[in-house]
Amino acid sequence: MSGTPLPWGVYVHVPFCRRRCTYCDFAAAAGRAPVDPETYAGLVVREWEAVRRAQAPPGRPVSVYLGGGTPSLLPPAAVGRILEAVARDPGLAPGAEVTLEANPGTVTPASLAGYRAAGVNRLSLGVQAVQDRLLAALGRDHTAAEAAAAVNWARRAGFDNLNLDAIYGLPGQSVADWRDTLDRLLDWAPEHLSLYRLQVEEGTPLAVAVRRGQVRLPEEDATADMADAALARLEAAGFRRYEISNFARPGRESRHNRLYWELDPYLPLGAGAHGYLPGDGSRPGRRWWNPANLRRYRDAVQAGRDPAAGEERLDRAEEMREFLWLGLRQVAGVDPEAFRRRFGRAPGEGVPVLAELGRRGLLAEGSRLALSPRGLEVANVVFRALVDAEVH
Repeated sequence: MSGTPLPWGVYVHVPFCRRRCTYCDFAAAAGRAPVDPETYAGLVVREWEAVRRAQAPPGRPVSVYLGGGTPSLLPPAAVGRILEAVARDPGLAPGAEVTLEANPGTVTPASLAGYRAAGVNRLSLGVQAVQDRLLAALGRDHTAAEAAAAVNWARRAGFDNLNLDAIYGLPGQSVADWRDTLDRLLDWAPEHLSLYRLQVEEGTPLAVAVRRGQVRLPEEDATADMADAALARLEAAGFRRYEISNFARPGRESRHNRLYWELDPYLPLGAGAHGYLPGDGSRPGRRWWNPANLRRYRDAVQAGRDPAAGEERLDRAEEMREFLWLGLRQVAGVDPEAFRRRFGRAPGEGVPVLAELGRRGLLAEGSRLALSPRGLEVANVVFRALVDAEVH
């Protein structure tokens, strides 16, 4: 195994929401929360002081990502307080990416200027759709006009790295709706687009409505047409698909998300945040998470306790599997030499099922280990095979 330090990042979870979207199963407190945003920022800073001393990897973070929830419900001063703490010790790596997720209905010209001044250099707007009827059905609290205004304000605030999120396969969404959404997104000229197929998660209001027949999802053929339309339209507009759901202009790929896909370390801050530290030969990898409950998180941090609510240990075989299936989410796939440096052997030597996947035409031929066009279409089949794979 190589002793070269891995790049690492910091994930800050901001669990506040005005209301919960019908499809959301993330850790979030809708409505009046038991902790106000300013107090929450102070808790995160206090947690950071303990985390960096006990668990920070060598070097400085290459990314900080504020996700949610709705991070744009934190005032700019609170965001600045968190970023200042990370930047003070150990500091940020040169060119570090600092992302804030925002709901278009929660930002103003002043707040966006404040986030930019606080050190946020990448903004991710949750547009999701440009048809107001679809936004209302999802429980979103913004309109298409507010999304357009937020993009304009972001540019005026100085953001030159903008991601827009959208979802396809929505109840009541036609292929024509999706094509219109793509056109509008491209009109707004972002640097990055994240286009997700709707996932109906158990326990959400959407799952209940689907089960009761109150809403109908598009037919599978229509959803496949939406995916094809996105790929064709975005590639024609100069975007490169670099991950199953993500497209970017050259050089604008998400640095933080690549930490996840390349199984690099990231530290968690805030209620509901997850973190990961890789094994080093003498100890297993560790994945852990903070409580989603804001009161439990607050009480632990105020008492000076580690707020972690649970953890799992990953042995070498589990890390090898995750390195492969997460890496294969990227269109460029897995670098066999990176795998060898990490685990001391070539992928084919350690994971025999790769040969079978290749014979089935699900892996591309070449120097890197990547999904073929057919493999991309049935990526979950490949991922399940790797999750269950025998490892030597």
